[in-house]
Amino acid sequence: MSQATAPKISILGDGISTFEGYTPKVGSFYSPSYASYSGFNTAEGTWWMQAIEQLGGRFLCNNSFTGSYVCYTGHYSAALPGRIRTLATETEKPDVIFIYTGLNDAANAVPTDLFQRDYEEMLSRVQKFFPEAKVWVGTLMVGDAPTGGRPYYIEPECFETLQDYNAVIRDCAKKFGVNVVDLAELHSSYETVNGLHPNKKGMTQFAALWLEAMKKAEK
Repeated sequence: MSQATAPKISILGDGISTFEGYTPKVGSFYSPSYASYSGFNTAEGTWWMQAIEQLGGRFLCNNSFTGSYVCYTGHYSAALPGRIRTLATETEKPDVIFIYTGLNDAANAVPTDLFQRDYEEMLSRVQKFFPEAKVWVGTLMVGDAPTGGRPYYIEPECFETLQDYNAVIRDCAKKFGVNVVDLAELHSSYETVNGLHPNKKGMTQFAALWLEAMKKAEK
């Protein structure tokens, strides 16, 4: 598939989906200078760039931000219109949008009714701005224990109710007619730097899980 006809893919997410130079600099968890910990120093090492390449797509835009929430009660909500608008350039709109966000809401025990309210608002705005785009939303999963004896970024106990947030994501996806990448249903994991953010191998594992879940959804 030529670059001219390849589907244009944009990403909306949190720190797991960042890389400096491709996402807002102040909110980028991953960067070339972090390579000694993550094991990769270019965006080609990220899960989303690997997935785009394997799908034969073309990267368009990424508005992912470390520490961001879905909910307005938290930091830099993914439902903000300014974030969603920047999934397009001045001349091109995405054909496909990947959304993977909500872990910070779950870790900080945002009430699920508020999470649902703002997840719905996020999807409503995505469809308003990009009605022709195919939208994929990922259910949430956490990774393996930190490598190299490093501390946890967020303690595992904070994710004990993750299934409740995933139920909301599935419900919102059904309500808005978007596609679910049901990572949680795969009951798998990935290697991490700190129990949450993937390392080099973890990024490859996460990309493979994302693609596996997409294929299951399309059957």
